[in-house]
Amino acid sequence: MTGPALQTPHDRTPTPSGRGRRVLLTTIAIVALAGAGGWAATRYALHHGVTLNTYGNAVGGSFRLMDSTTGTMTDQTFRGRWMLVLFGATHCTDDACRPALKAMSDALDTLDENGRKAVIIFVSLDPDRDDAERLRQYGEHIGPHVIAGTAAPFALADLAKEYHAPVERVADAEWSYTMRMSPHFVVMDPDTRYRGMIDASASPASMATELRRIMSVTPDN
Repeated sequence: MTGPALQTPHDRTPTPSGRGRRVLLTTIAIVALAGAGGWAATRYALHHGVTLNTYGNAVGGSFRLMDSTTGTMTDQTFRGRWMLVLFGATHCTDDACRPALKAMSDALDTLDENGRKAVIIFVSLDPDRDDAERLRQYGEHIGPHVIAGTAAPFALADLAKEYHAPVERVADAEWSYTMRMSPHFVVMDPDTRYRGMIDASASPASMATELRRIMSVTPDN
């Protein structure tokens, strides 16, 4: 009597359920690696700063921030455009940051509607709470002129010092604490040269007038 033929490993075909498990495990692994990569990029941006370069400015200079997509942005990212830099946080003392950013955004609507000439850089001093997603939503709610970013606390302290911005945590009954907004927008020209400051509490019309004056001045070479 002839017995049943023996199957070799090559003769065995995975069952549909086996293939499904393989696909599922592979998909999970890919998603996990992608998530780990994003997390690693965020952690690196928050814990590794760079040596600041003032470019000879009395105020302002280079910066490297984690942006609202978990990538990094630097002053060179915006080279060729005017930069209006404001420090604060999404949990801002007296909720002052939002109206200041909105006022400057409205001012730029009258001077740079297509967004090619200038950008508002909002630097969050609260990296523990202002992650990429929160910064993205905050900036989008105000308008397309606003780009938000943050960094590690020690790097933020150095950067704020270069931009003459206070780093002050204020106790708050609702949010535990808030971060005080810097009193001025620091204006850097397309070559990252300091050109002045604009009162962050000014009206959109006043900001537009001051911006027009600053931008019309020919830089000294």
